[in-house]
Amino acid sequence: MTQSATAFSSDFEDVTTQHLVRVAGWGVLLIGCSIAMLLALDTPVQTGRVLFNLGAGLVGGLALVLARLRHWRLAAHLLVWGVWLFVTLVAVRNGGVHGPNLLNYPVLIVLAGWMLGGRATVLLTVLTGVLFALFFWADARGWMPQVPEGNTLAYAVYLCGILLLTAAATLLSRRNYLGRVDDAQRTASHLAASEAELRKLLRAVEQSPESVVITDLQGCIEYVNQAYLLRTGYARDEVLGRSSAAFSSNGLAPAQRQGLQETLARGEVWAGEQVNQRKDGTSLAEAVVVAPIRQPDGRISHFVELKQDITERKRAADEIHRLAHYDVLTSLPNRSMLVEHLTGLQVPPGHDGPARVHALLLLDLDRFTTFNDARGSEMGDRLLCAVALRLSQQLPPEGLLVRVAGDEFAIVLHGLGGDMAQAGRNALAFAAQMQAALGQPLRLQGDAAPTQWTASTGITLYPQSGEDAVHDALRRASTALHRAKALGGGQVAFFEREMGQAAELRFRVERELRHAIGAGELRLFLQSQVDVQGQVVGAEVLVRWQHPRDGLVSPAVFIPVAEGSDLIVLLGRWVLEQSCLLLARPAFAGQRVRLSVNLSARQFRQPDFVDELRQMLARSGADPTRLTLEVTEGLVIDDFDDVVAKMHELVALGVEFSLDDFGTGYSSLAYLKRLPIRELKIDRSFVRDASTNADDGALVEAILSVARHFGMRVVAEGVETQAQADYLVAHAPAIVCQGFLFSRPEPQADWLARCAPVDAALNENSH
Repeated sequence: MTQSATAFSSDFEDVTTQHLVRVAGWGVLLIGCSIAMLLALDTPVQTGRVLFNLGAGLVGGLALVLARLRHWRLAAHLLVWGVWLFVTLVAVRNGGVHGPNLLNYPVLIVLAGWMLGGRATVLLTVLTGVLFALFFWADARGWMPQVPEGNTLAYAVYLCGILLLTAAATLLSRRNYLGRVDDAQRTASHLAASEAELRKLLRAVEQSPESVVITDLQGCIEYVNQAYLLRTGYARDEVLGRSSAAFSSNGLAPAQRQGLQETLARGEVWAGEQVNQRKDGTSLAEAVVVAPIRQPDGRISHFVELKQDITERKRAADEIHRLAHYDVLTSLPNRSMLVEHLTGLQVPPGHDGPARVHALLLLDLDRFTTFNDARGSEMGDRLLCAVALRLSQQLPPEGLLVRVAGDEFAIVLHGLGGDMAQAGRNALAFAAQMQAALGQPLRLQGDAAPTQWTASTGITLYPQSGEDAVHDALRRASTALHRAKALGGGQVAFFEREMGQAAELRFRVERELRHAIGAGELRLFLQSQVDVQGQVVGAEVLVRWQHPRDGLVSPAVFIPVAEGSDLIVLLGRWVLEQSCLLLARPAFAGQRVRLSVNLSARQFRQPDFVDELRQMLARSGADPTRLTLEVTEGLVIDDFDDVVAKMHELVALGVEFSLDDFGTGYSSLAYLKRLPIRELKIDRSFVRDASTNADDGALVEAILSVARHFGMRVVAEGVETQAQADYLVAHAPAIVCQGFLFSRPEPQADWLARCAPVDAALNENSH
């Protein structure tokens, strides 16, 4: 379409122009027909003039028909050029330049300007000028006809019609002009507001802390903000016009890049993370959003990339992951990573083939606590790092070394074969190799002499079945480790089923014993202590467990379990409180009979033990002078001064102390001199063979000599034969004997009925 046609078409989209077509069409129709009717009344009738005016009127009518059919362009052309033609014919008949019809031409030029556009108006003006020139030339030569006598009324109608048509066209044109001016002002105002918004948006984008990149549809960069330049290190002219992929997509995998292109091709927004590079080559992690920019017609013209620097956030996330899965001191994987790794080795459901066998080794450094206390935690940390390095050097390529906690490490061995026996042999061979490596001297920074170390190791195979869980494997390895530690330093123990059964029994006993202490299932037993005349001078307090399912449980079953946990404190507290209540009975108030209560080292070391015992004695009303606390030599090994202070506090109350199993431990005479010990107990192992074995006899005589020197009572336990009793009495006439020869342990009530009839009688009277 040409420029004039385009302009012409756009003119006719204007409502004012359409009004002009209608007004001009009606004006031409009415004026032409009216004048033709008036001229038809003249005498004689000038047929040519009538037909010409009628033709002009018909042109206006036809233009209205075309306008009705919305053919505005044809209607405008017909109206302008058709009227111009008929006016010209009328003007020729009416005398040319002397006729009144020349007034039509200016009106037609004005209408052409509004309805047909610039080119048609210029053409019409030129043709009209040429026509006027012809009129003047013909008139000068006398070729033009004389102006005919006119119809005055027709002339008046013509002048009025021209006047009205000119006024209507002028008013419509003025209204159109004012409307256009108003539209232009509003447009200018909107443009100013839009420009202000654009400047504000540009400032916001330019000053945004996040990178903003705008590209064309081919991905070439057209704009970057200041944050992008500062973050990447590039200058603006280094990136403008270049492909964005050269700077922004190098961190995407091929599949991600393909997904980005497909998403943008669908006109959708893409979001993801990229690891790009700055100009200096350093990594730049970014969260990127790429969105299409649409024009008002919905067409996508550009793409905008919004980038947020997440380098520090990624670094922090990596650090959190490292702290959650790796040990801070040694940088080895931690227990959490070990659990995840073992979980991945489980037999998948539905697996029919032979499962790969792996080995889990738990290592605990021997004597580490002693080393750490003696040399300090810093040297202890250096030792742990050196051991971790030494172990990692022995680790197979597919193995995993973990620091579980403290001085405990774990190793997972892979590819040991599908045969359990062969896998076990391979695991034991590796453990021996590892022990040998640890036995090599370790030189620590700041330590002049090299250090040699050993570790206790527990081993289990994993998985042992499809249902074998991670916690089961850890429990088995821990059980084997405890067995290795019990065997001594530098030992290796392989988990056996019996170990698991023993651990399960120990766990069950501990759980049920904890309930039994508070549920009244414990029973107090007494074993008499007699002098050389066979008179009862005291009794040792023993405890038994009346289990609701298993009956009377031997102390050999539950005492070791209690000593391995905090239950020994609860159990000892219960026995001590029951003993105080027993001492408060009339039988003990009227007789010089003592009660001996075994005291565990853990219970004695409780900070409030002295106050607790003092309160028990006060509540029960027991005589503290009738109470003897039996302690072992191991009690005084650690924190000797605190032990002596507590003993002296209790001795001040009247409580006496007995040193149990004397001769089986350190038997240091130095601490005997400082401790307020009133009694020594000879262990049953010496008593059993004293009369028949010279060495045991010599030991018993030595103990008796020590007791005489320090003025202590002596109690011999485990006296089961008359020969043993005679031997003891012969060497120590004042000795007190305890054993099956005189009395077996018996329930508290039975002992009271036999040895304290007064108390038994009072019990019967009270009932």
